[in-house]
Amino acid sequence: MGGGEHGGHGAEDFRTKVWSMSGGPYCRPKHWRRNTAIGMFGVFLICIPIAMKSAELEASSARSSNSFTAVVQELWKQRL
Repeated sequence: MGGGEHGGHGAEDFRTKVWSMSGGPYCRPKHWRRNTAIGMFGVFLICIPIAMKSAELEASSARSSNSFTAVVQELWKQRL
């Protein structure tokens, strides 16, 4: 009932016939290093300008007198 040979298929490795999205245990896509490098370059190409804009906005908001910290400090002084 459990184990043993079933129809003479006991010696065959089942993993060669299993499909998975990741490609299974023997996955070796063509040009995977190049594709990974292109993908990483694309991510950095998008993220660096966003990070620079974020830093610019943060610096400009810190210079203004209506920054969050200034508002909180003013409210705190009013309570005392």
